[in-house]
Parts: sequence; structure tokens; C-alpha cells
Amino acid sequence: MTLLSLSGLVLGFNLLTFGNGPTMIPLLQRRLVEDTGTLTLDQFLYAFAIGRATPGQANLYVASIGYMTHGLLGAAAMMVAIQLPGYLVLPLVRSYQRFGDNRAVAGFIRGLTAASVGIVLGAAYEIGRDTLTSGVAWTTFAVTLGLILVLRWNALGAILAAGLFGCALKFAFG
Repeated sequence: MTLLSLSGLVLGFNLLTFGNGPTMIPLLQRRLVEDTGTLTLDQFLYAFAIGRATPGQANLYVASIGYMTHGLLGAAAMMVAIQLPGYLVLPLVRSYQRFGDNRAVAGFIRGLTAASVGIVLGAAYEIGRDTLTSGVAWTTFAVTLGLILVLRWNALGAILAAGLFGCALKFAFG
């Protein structure tokens, strides 16, 4: 995939999802991994993990994808592609401030939110189906969920702790 086509893809998906980084995951995963083979699933998940472990926006993982595919220029282009819609949407924010109390506008926003949650859950299912293929993977997944949902750890701490736990399990049980 060329840098121009990747930039257009990310810009389009970013506009479509209103800059919601997690909502872009299934769209990018399908296009870059399944449709074009630009990245393997492991590369895609690695880019996502780097983006989550790095302070900054939720869609920072896209810069990792740009870097993997086109080097430093690719990373810079992806940063522009994920920042630009934020500036283009400012007039919509102003309109929302004026008309946010309108029932139709409020319903539309609730519908967008529900659709975003559905897309994220769909992506989680697709990625989980392809990666949770062993007892160690399932155990690490369960530990991560427990740390976040039950013990209320922040996501980064839970990912790091569960990752270390998963490494220890893999080492102990192969």
C-alpha cells in the first residue's frame, strides 16, 4: 500500500469515526491485515500495543503503522491524518453546543455512541478469535480483565502486569 493510499485510508476512517481511535481498530485491521495483507495480525497488534503503552492520544497506534510501512515519513503522515479531522470538526462542535439540547441531535449522538461500541466489540471478537488460541493466552486475557474490571487498575498497569504474568506462564508451561 502506498503512503498516499494509507494516508487517505486513515484520514477517511478517522473522519468516519470522528477521531475515535478504538473505533478505527476493526476498520484498519480488516483493511490492512485481511484485505491487503499490508501488515500481519501480529504487526497490527504490536502497533496497537505500542500506541496504548505510549502517552498520548488513543489513536497514536496509527503512527506506529505508518512507521512500520513507510518509515519516519509514514509516521509523520499518519500523525497529520489523525490530527487533521480534529480541526475540521471544530465547526460541528460549535453547532453541537448550540443544538445539543435538541432531541434529534441528542438521539443521533447516542446512536453514534452505540454504533462505536458495537464496532469496538466486533473488533475485540475478531482479534480475540485470531489470538486467543491457547490456555496461556486465555489466562492472560482473564487476568487483564480481572485487573481492570475487578481491581480497577489502569489499563497500562494491567497490560504490563498481565503481560509479565503471561510471559511467566509461557516460560513455565511452554
